[in-house]
Amino acid sequence: MENEKETKKKLLECAMKEFSEKGYMKASIRNICKEAGVTTGALYFFFKDKEDLFGNLVAETLMGLNKIIVGHFMEEATATKALADSDSEISIAALAEAQGFDDDMAIAREVIRYLFKHKDVIGLLLTKAQGSCYENLPDIMVDKVETHYTQMYIAMKGYKSKKELTKEDKFIIHWMSHDQIDIFIHIATHCKNAAEGEKQMKNMIAYMIGGWYGVINSK
Repeated sequence: MENEKETKKKLLECAMKEFSEKGYMKASIRNICKEAGVTTGALYFFFKDKEDLFGNLVAETLMGLNKIIVGHFMEEATATKALADSDSEISIAALAEAQGFDDDMAIAREVIRYLFKHKDVIGLLLTKAQGSCYENLPDIMVDKVETHYTQMYIAMKGYKSKKELTKEDKFIIHWMSHDQIDIFIHIATHCKNAAEGEKQMKNMIAYMIGGWYGVINSK
């Protein structure tokens, strides 16, 4: 049993190196096994295929990131609903206070620290996943943000339901959702460490909040 754990660990280490250097599409199972000092049969004892091997490297990190994001969305949605239920004429100022800069910066800081704590895995997902089922991860994250932003937008605009959203509303929500994900991707790929990322994020949060309330207040 101990030998099996060591073999799997070695295969994952060698796979990380191979995928990081060559990307998913060009990575070679044969090279990974050679570096690990095992046969390809040994690899297939632990993993179904190359995609399963890649998934074993990234799945846990993705689950942790998703937990942070979903938790924040739930808190934000609860705060908005509470305000909406308490006052039929909910004000932009009240919403801004409920979802202000400090709260947004706190969750952004948590995400940034998480991204840099798992920098190697995040690098795989953002730059080396082409050809795998993970290559569309940014788009999947945009969809998750867009679903949340749509509900926030409806509440903040004073709409009764999603049916009131115009074509222009849907367009801007989708764009802002992309912008949100692009900000974190930019920090993860352009900043040297979490401290630098947090420093840059202050201006980005100010930009996002200003843009968001500018759209909400537009006619």
